[in-house]
Amino acid sequence: MDEFEVFEQEKSFWNPLNSVIYILETYGWYLLIACIALIVIYQKTLKSYIQKFREYKFERDYAAKYHKNPDVFAAHVNAQQQWAQKLQEKYNKESEEYQRKMKEKEEKKREELQRKYEPSGGHVLGRKDDTSNLRPGYNPLMGAGSSSNYRPPRKSPCGGGGCGR
Repeated sequence: MDEFEVFEQEKSFWNPLNSVIYILETYGWYLLIACIALIVIYQKTLKSYIQKFREYKFERDYAAKYHKNPDVFAAHVNAQQQWAQKLQEKYNKESEEYQRKMKEKEEKKREELQRKYEPSGGHVLGRKDDTSNLRPGYNPLMGAGSSSNYRPPRKSPCGGGGCGR
């Protein structure tokens, strides 16, 4: 082995990319399993503990902030009450409008039914009703129309199609 080759091997061994590749080749499966285990542990336990800690810290900071200055707390509570009152007024207004529309709709429906069933002196023969359930141009005596197709029965030696063989 030449002195130059040994220097090249040492130089290439300390190359960071080659080091990373060597570690992945040697311990890749172990690293993958460890990453999956860490993710599962984080999802199952650590995530809830971190959330609880954040809530505790927020409550502690909130209490400290308003305990020092009660005027800020009173202003905050007052603002919340005004906001809730505003939302309640908006809800009441929308509810009244909806009730009014429903009453109008019911009134129109009642008037239309009254007009429809109002006695008009009897039914005149030859006059068509405005409300017809049938499609235009349909005559029940003409048959089902284009939707039915006649198909002749099969020419089978046995009746009912098939001889049971």
